Amino acid sequence: MNKLYQKMYSKKLFTLDNCLKIIKDKQVCLNTLTRLVNKGLLKRLRNSIYHIVPLDDPDFEPEPLHIATLLRKDASISINSSLQAQGLFYDKTIYLYSKHSAKIRINDITYRILKNRHNSGIKKHELKTSYGIYEISITDNERTLIDCIRTRSIKLEELVKIFRNPKIEIDIGKIINYLEKYRKPILYNKTGLVLDACKNFLRLQDDDLGKIRQKLSKKIFYAREKGLTLIRPKYKYYGKWNMMINEDLYDMIVPKTNI
Repeated sequence: MNKLYQKMYSKKLFTLDNCLKIIKDKQVCLNTLTRLVNKGLLKRLRNSIYHIVPLDDPDFEPEPLHIATLLRKDASISINSSLQAQGLFYDKTIYLYSKHSAKIRINDITYRILKNRHNSGIKKHELKTSYGIYEISITDNERTLIDCIRTRSIKLEELVKIFRNPKIEIDIGKIINYLEKYRKPILYNKTGLVLDACKNFLRLQDDDLGKIRQKLSKKIFYAREKGLTLIRPKYKYYGKWNMMINEDLYDMIVPKTNI
């Protein structure tokens, strides 16, 4: 059995740089990789990213989030993909932060690499796969929440459902810090609304939410969602956070009163 194949077998997913530590000569290394790909022992995902085709599992595919971390050396899993890394969400679009933006398609997964606006809010996380545990970088829950709202990658009612989870912890100090960095007034309204709808699960106090309310402007914002139009009566006014929100979200978070 080829030495390179043997060395990479337990690793499963690897890069050209990993291989060059075994075969020092780059051309010889590339020739070896090409030969193994042609024999069906390896699969090339990108020019410098490969995975083993196990002898006992020819249909093997590595974890998409693991692949994402190899697309850029400085990559951080972000937005709703950070929730996916924690088992809280799933989507066939993987979001990453890096120095340079790009859009990459591998198999049936789209990798959206977005330019990182600021470096705060990144933490280490253990990604568990069927072939091992890997330390990856993801955005923390506070930045993830705000970035999901900012990019509208998840509807607000979905975010409410996800964050109504007592296992999730939120630091209001971090929330305020990130909101100040983005400098978008509507984010205060939307973030406050979601946290308010989840406060009993997140163990937040009214004083915590008051810190966000202090930052609200007098402007009434529409909580626009992708795929929805601004045609009434799809939207209702929610005075507590000075927003027009869609009916589904309104019915979800506003207590019904008996008449």
